Amino acid sequence: MADFPVRLRHHDAAQHREELARAINMADYALEVSKGNVTGTAGVNKFGRGVVTSGNTFEIWDGNAAYVYPATALMTKISQTADQAGMQDETVEIQGLDANYAAVTQTAILGPSASSTATVITLGTPLIRCFRMKVLADVVTTSPIRVHNDAEDQDYAIISTGNNQTLMAVYTVPAGKTAYLTNYWAHHNPATGQDPTSNPIIFWARDKANSYEAQVKHVVGLPNGAGFVHPFNPYPSFTEKTDLFITASPVGKTADVSAGFDLFIVDD
Repeated sequence: MADFPVRLRHHDAAQHREELARAINMADYALEVSKGNVTGTAGVNKFGRGVVTSGNTFEIWDGNAAYVYPATALMTKISQTADQAGMQDETVEIQGLDANYAAVTQTAILGPSASSTATVITLGTPLIRCFRMKVLADVVTTSPIRVHNDAEDQDYAIISTGNNQTLMAVYTVPAGKTAYLTNYWAHHNPATGQDPTSNPIIFWARDKANSYEAQVKHVVGLPNGAGFVHPFNPYPSFTEKTDLFITASPVGKTADVSAGFDLFIVDD
């Protein structure tokens, strides 16, 4: 039997048996999930990159700083740091969770009607979490695009110049879902002067539904210029509203770290 969680929700018993039999016999469960052939299940691939300075512990994301998790839906605005004429009237997709932790995918148009793309745009749905943005246009960004609060003094997601998508090893399980962690990975991108004496990489989970503090779920020491992939078997599970993220803690020198993880998201 394939080594994966099968949690199918059906009112029709015959359909349930048919899909369960197909799941048991499928050669590549992840491929079938990607095709949409496993009811109530989706795959999530999270990947990030960030620079962490010596002596600090930062989440791996575009902000190159400790990530801030708001207690309420403070993610309300989007704007580009500097005006880019080519991005006027272009669309950015924002993925996250609303005030009730329900999954929301929405879009915003930067610089509408030929106005500056640095003009602050209000999101249609305020977010308590944002874990991905991407540019839906044939335009390369020349200035960061940021989701931030009303005061524009706290960023929660950043599309760095030229990337056209966020790089965030950060995710929160939506309401009504359970996440299964299949693996996580990290790599130290070697650069001149970036050779920390140690660099612990930690996978964390913070259960917000029960108001728990973040808990370490796995830790690996990452040597300079090295990388790893850690598979899980069986898969750890995480309930709704759980923050999942990866941190690095270099000692002695700054480290440029890439990291990410893969999940199956299953309807409760």
